[in-house]
Amino acid sequence: MNRAEYKKKVEHELITEFVNKFYEKVGYYPTVITDHRITDDGVVILTLPELEKYFESHIPFALFGKKVKLGAKERCRELVELRCIFFFIARSMRYGLKQLGKYLGGRDHTTVIHGINTFRNLYETDPVFRDKYYSIVNQIKKDYEPSALEYTDQMETQP
Repeated sequence: MNRAEYKKKVEHELITEFVNKFYEKVGYYPTVITDHRITDDGVVILTLPELEKYFESHIPFALFGKKVKLGAKERCRELVELRCIFFFIARSMRYGLKQLGKYLGGRDHTTVIHGINTFRNLYETDPVFRDKYYSIVNQIKKDYEPSALEYTDQMETQP
């Protein structure tokens, strides 16, 4: 048994033991999230830095040929659209509003809500935006189980 298999086996045993003890004491099963997992409802849990890596190829160059970060205070359209997509995907993975705002440059939770609403509006009206969204989702699907993000293809039309 190599080191990775051993680590996975020990991790599984510890989590199972914790979940069973928690159930005995509290009366319900907790959700345990480690590095990245597929939860019972099929949601891929990536860490926010892992998710941000999928956006690097889409981020535009700033002045003097330097790439800007996704959390930068820049307000060019391309960067704002990428932030909206980031907020939507991360929120669909059950990350909190405050956590997302804090991660991307100390923004407020209302900024995240506005970004998600802007995502929905742009998704319905702008085919270029929709293509950008699908290219990012397809990159994630390629690295993880293909059926894990299938539900993100179905957009809510009602808020």
